[in-house]
Amino acid sequence: MEIIFLKPYFNEKIWGGTKLANFGYSLPSDHVGEAWVVSGYKNKSSIILNGKYKGKDLYFLYHKHPELFNNPKTSEYPLMVKLLDCNDKLSVQVHPKDKYARQHYNEFGKNECWYFLDAKKNANIIYGHTAKTKKELTDLVKQGNWKKLLKNKKVVKGGFVYVPTGTIHALNSGLLVYELQQSSDVTFRLYDYDRQKLDPSRKLHIDESLANIDVPFRTPNFKHNKNTIIETKAFVLEKINNVNKKTYSYKKAKWLQFTVIAGKGKINGTPIKKGDSFLTIGKQEEFALQGKLQILLSYAN
Repeated sequence: MEIIFLKPYFNEKIWGGTKLANFGYSLPSDHVGEAWVVSGYKNKSSIILNGKYKGKDLYFLYHKHPELFNNPKTSEYPLMVKLLDCNDKLSVQVHPKDKYARQHYNEFGKNECWYFLDAKKNANIIYGHTAKTKKELTDLVKQGNWKKLLKNKKVVKGGFVYVPTGTIHALNSGLLVYELQQSSDVTFRLYDYDRQKLDPSRKLHIDESLANIDVPFRTPNFKHNKNTIIETKAFVLEKINNVNKKTYSYKKAKWLQFTVIAGKGKINGTPIKKGDSFLTIGKQEEFALQGKLQILLSYAN
């Protein structure tokens, strides 16, 4: 087993801020919305910080050395982990289903989930809609009757929400979010609070959104248990609350993705701290954690 530490790819956003500096990152501006802490996406990949491949990116490593990932089935790195600083409202969006994304963009669909690292008092998100039929959905969208169409959901620190493809959703202000998703950069904007006047590049995708939205909206089911936050066909997410020294085993995973969200300690004797994201590649043997640590661990299912 080898530990690969990663430097994030930063995305500046109109809704971003400076809170990601609390994870020890040197931010390129005061409007950083996203740190792609684990990304093998072409031209937006995390950079390797240690070892033989230091300075290379994860895209390179996955494509040139699949043996390090135990010869995965997917031709592209399958997952992405982001940290989001929602200093303002994000656009109201929907993500494409796998078939649609493959057919139109040659990409994965974009199932994702959110773990709320922090949330202001009375924080909420947009999650789902009220339309019972496709016609009602289309009419409300064309009318711009967002107040009637969109559903709100309260969220709290430590809470979790699953956002499968076809779900209308938006993160609102005052949230710090860990996001695990399929590795895709295809997002359809349904509504953007008329921010096109400030930034003409923020185009809307009404037809694409309508083609992918599930009607009616149903709160999605997913597998979970005491340790596993979520298990889907695409990914597994677990939270580790480590105290003192403990050994863990995930032998069914081809490789593992870690993000330290609190504390400091060691993995197999190597120091780790809040803000570190890293992979374990090669043979997935047992690993030992030492110290008071909160870690979000994910892997492709």
